Amino acid sequence: MASILKVDDLRGNTSAGDITITSEGGAATQSLQHGLNKCWLNFESDITTPAIRDSLNVSSLDDIGTGRYRVNYSNNFNAAKEYAGGGMTVRGGNSKGAFVALDSQGNINFATNGTSISVTRSDNTLADQDIVSMLLTGDLA
Repeated sequence: MASILKVDDLRGNTSAGDITITSEGGAATQSLQHGLNKCWLNFESDITTPAIRDSLNVSSLDDIGTGRYRVNYSNNFNAAKEYAGGGMTVRGGNSKGAFVALDSQGNINFATNGTSISVTRSDNTLADQDIVSMLLTGDLA
């Protein structure tokens, strides 16, 4: 019979924020906190005002031009430029998708409270897409 553990708060023994999990094979351990996504966003961008479809840790989204957006966090990251992320797009019809980057256009704008993202097609032009998705990992403040 399987066991069920129901808790509202999980804390480490040594330090409240230090929880280690063992790998599937049992040979390695990893910090639970470091392996979690801290922010993700799914939004429609090819409309007059981009609309957030769903998100985690996003307070708002600013449209700063074709294919350029500012993602504002609900809870700040610990340090600017010390988090990683990725993204994808979906484009309807016969159009191809585009590449989502954390500010690939050279205007570096990583901050603890938000970041800029750029959506670039294969011809290196900025473009709005039907749906844009992104996620970030890192340490929250």
